[in-house]
This record gives sequence, structure tokens and C-alpha cells, in this order.
Amino acid sequence: MDDEDLSFDELAQTQSETKPSTRHGRRRAPRRGGILRRALPALLVLLVLGGLAYGGFEGYRWVTSNVSVEDEASEFEGPGHGDAAVEVAEGDTGADIASTLVEEGVIKSTGPFVSLFSSTPDAAQIEPGIYSLQLEMTSAEALNALMDPANLAGHRVIIPEGRRLTQIWEQLSAATDIPVEDFETAAEDYTSYGIPENEAGTLEGYLWPGRYDIYEDQTAEDIIAMMWGRMEEQLTAREIPEDQWHRTLTIASLAEMEVRRTEDYGKVVRTIENRLEGAGEADGTPMKLQFDSTVHYAAGKSGSVATSDEERASDNPYNTYRHTGLPPGPIAAPGANALDAAVDPPAGDWLYFVSVNTDSGETKFAATWAEHEENVKEWQAWEAAN
Repeated sequence: MDDEDLSFDELAQTQSETKPSTRHGRRRAPRRGGILRRALPALLVLLVLGGLAYGGFEGYRWVTSNVSVEDEASEFEGPGHGDAAVEVAEGDTGADIASTLVEEGVIKSTGPFVSLFSSTPDAAQIEPGIYSLQLEMTSAEALNALMDPANLAGHRVIIPEGRRLTQIWEQLSAATDIPVEDFETAAEDYTSYGIPENEAGTLEGYLWPGRYDIYEDQTAEDIIAMMWGRMEEQLTAREIPEDQWHRTLTIASLAEMEVRRTEDYGKVVRTIENRLEGAGEADGTPMKLQFDSTVHYAAGKSGSVATSDEERASDNPYNTYRHTGLPPGPIAAPGANALDAAVDPPAGDWLYFVSVNTDSGETKFAATWAEHEENVKEWQAWEAAN
């Protein structure tokens, strides 16, 4: 009898009796093995994560108990100690100030100070100047000190454009208590500061006008050297050859003193060059400058517009009514605009100019004497009316 002769039920019964353990074993064993294999990877992941978490926790405990990473990296503990002088320059940003503080050893790094500066509205009101701070301060301490005007050290002096040496010495003396005589003595050997020897034999016009913060222990020589250093930087930045420094400063000083409006400086410079060259209706013959400003300088006067007959007749070398050519040297300290005009004046055929309104400083320029006469009449009418 083969399987084909058995019924379905008989066939099933025969197979059941023949291989009972084999059938049941094959069903149960895979079940137990599959669960373990599926669970094992998850268990391993949990064990690894647990180990990492425990290790990280222990590492964190060690670091925080032994090293303060953020504080050590960015801030001194404070309070500060010792003395530090810090200069805040005109236009300095919070980042600029922070860099200076780091360089001077006041704070440890720029980050905390810049963040604090940015979040403190009044910090933008910090005045330029020299401040007395301490070494190894916190950023908050340093910022508070800079915001307190009581910590300003030294003397702040602003020298306007157009000041003569006599006026500069008086102003510096009043601010620093250094006698005027000390400045005059220190200025005698002007070439010792690196100023080339010049026809005038003086450093008149060679000191840059502007704001200066002067330390308590600076001498007259120190201050002169600082002011000349600024002027030398300006001359060098404009690529003016050294052998042209004296002439350029002389012309710039004349423009500074002859007119009040910045836009007229270049026209004055061009007028000077045209007169010296004998341009236009001068027909090649150099003309005297005839500037009242140089006569005033020779007479030790300032502020007045007109000059007297006696002053214009004086034999002083600065009297450009009597002598042809430029005066021996500058007559005042020119500023940036006048210096720029002397370096690059506009084109023009002007030979004359006159201020037609001394209140506003309006000045009219002319290429011919006839035109100039009309402008002079306008000035005379304004003078009569005012």
C-alpha cells in the first residue's frame, strides 16, 4: 500500500505517529532563537549608550570640578590691580575698544566685552580720550570704568585749523600748565624733530591741528613731536615729496586764512598759482599776491579783514603787497581740506578774489580786473549796509 491508497486522515495519522518529535521540535526551536536574535542588537545599543552617558557624565563632573572652561578662556576673575592707561580714539567701535583693552592687559579676551558693549545703550556715549583703568579687570568692570568721565586721564586739547604757534602755545599751556616759554624753547631747534630746515626758520604751520589727549607726564618736546608726527603722516599719506612740504604747507596756510568756506580753498590755491605764473591778463609777468592775511601775520594781528596803508607799506618779508612770490613760510596750521586743495586745486583762470559778505564768507573770484572791480563794489555796498 502506498500513500495514494490512504485517505487524507489516514495519511495524516501515519505521519503523526512516525515523526512526532521532529515536527514539534522544528516548530518551537526557531521561535526561541528568533526572539533572542531580534532583542540582542537593541540590548547592545542600550549598553553602549548607557556607557557613553555614564562616561560623559563622569567627564563633565571632572571638568566642572577642576576647570571653569568658559571663565578661564574669556575673563579675568577681577577685581583689577595696578594701573593701565587706555586710549579710546575718535570713531572707535566696541570691537576696537575691546582690542585695545586686551592689548593693554585690562581684559582677557574681546568676546565678553563686545557682547556687553552691544547690549549697553549708553556704551556708545563713551568719550574719546585716555582712561585710567586697571590690569586684569572683568569686562563689566572695564566698561563701567570707561563710562565714568572721572576716569579720563591727561588733558584733552582741540587745536582748530588756522591757529598760529603763539595761539597754539597759549592753548596748550592753559590745558597742561606747561609754561608758554617751555614750548617756545622746545620749538627753537625745530629740525631736531625731523622737520627739514626751511626759509622761515620755524615750525610755524608744521603742527597738525585737531584733538590731542596729553598725558600728565608729557613735556613740551613730547607734545611738539606728537603734533609734528601727525602732520608728517598727513603729508606722507598725500604722497607730497619732502622737498615740496614747505611750499605746500605755505600755500595751504594761505588758503586756510584767506577764505572761510571749504569749497573756496581750491580756488584760492589756483589764484595763487596763476599770480605766481603771471597767467591770463598778467601776460606772463608774475603778480604780487597782495594778501591781507600775510600782512596780518607780519603785524601779529588776526581777525580783521582790511589792512592799513602803514601795514601794507612795511618791509616785512611776509608783506605780499610789497614782495613778489610766496611768503617765507606758512602763516598758520592748515587743516585737511586746505592741504587737499594745495595738492590738487581745480582748473581756473582766476587772478583776483574778494569776500562780498563777511558774515557768510561768500567770496567771488575773477579772471579780469574789470570783473574784480564789480565784485569789490558789491563788497563795499555790503559793508555800507552792515
